[in-house]
Amino acid sequence: MTAPVILKTDDRNVERAIAWVRAIESGQTGDALVDFLTPDVIHEEMPNRFFPNGGKSDLAAMRAASKRGQTAMRSQCYDIKSATGNGDMVAIELDWSAELAIPLGELPPGAVLKARVALFMEFRDGRICRQRDYCCYEPIGG
Repeated sequence: MTAPVILKTDDRNVERAIAWVRAIESGQTGDALVDFLTPDVIHEEMPNRFFPNGGKSDLAAMRAASKRGQTAMRSQCYDIKSATGNGDMVAIELDWSAELAIPLGELPPGAVLKARVALFMEFRDGRICRQRDYCCYEPIGG
């Protein structure tokens, strides 16, 4: 894992966004994650290989997804490449990888998924109120 390039270090929202990514990476769920989010948070997943139509989630759906992630993945890693912020907006570029704990389609447990990801977050009062994910998944086994 390389050290991230922090393009703007005086921004507390950048620090908070990186802490959010690390909390997800470490497998935190429930209240540990909710502390990062506003009650009316919206998470958008842009169309990609696994979600061809994209998706939109509220707080309850994000909580449920974090618990499903613990079951589906043995481990995951977020290698942050860069992070920058301007006021209430933060952008993070990262490489993600995860080892499956359960089968996914034709993929067996132990298969590794990889993606290059851009996250765009909007903050309100130090919490994420909107997040958009752009995930570019690599070929399986790539």
